[in-house]
Amino acid sequence: MSSTKYTTPEQIAEMRRELLHEKHKLHKLQGQDLSWKSRLPSGKSMIQLSSWIVFSALVLLLVTSIISINLAKNRGEIPNIWGFQLFSVESGSMEPTLPIGSLIVSRIPKEPGSLTIGDIVTFRTISGIIVTHRIIEVIFNYDGTVAYRTKGDNPKNSPDPELLTEDRVIGLLVAKIPLT
Repeated sequence: MSSTKYTTPEQIAEMRRELLHEKHKLHKLQGQDLSWKSRLPSGKSMIQLSSWIVFSALVLLLVTSIISINLAKNRGEIPNIWGFQLFSVESGSMEPTLPIGSLIVSRIPKEPGSLTIGDIVTFRTISGIIVTHRIIEVIFNYDGTVAYRTKGDNPKNSPDPELLTEDRVIGLLVAKIPLT
């Protein structure tokens, strides 16, 4: 005996209607606003999006910094990024605090007239040379201005012969990066 079952044309038509009905329901569901949870990206795509945003921000920061540095150099200024400057130590006047070859990060002081004894400052001498030395004395002038006596940390150094005025202060030491 054969166990074959035959489907009648009416049953086939009913199955087609059910399939069509389910298909319409599915299309309506996909077209509707789903709950907020189902609209959120998955964890992997969130990480990819975050990575892309961070990478783009870093590239933008780098390009902006390079342009800013080149513009400042072309104008004959000392380049700075958000008020911070980078200098290299080229002499032994500040050894052992700042060895030759180290990099120093300085920030433009908000009030150059409020520096104190012990601050390490980068300044321009009267002859135009850029120097980084420590303030060893604060001198208050009769006219209300402030001057500073500076000296390198090397024990062989004597105090600098010229007094530093606040208009020649370029930066205040924030950090040193020893490269040697």
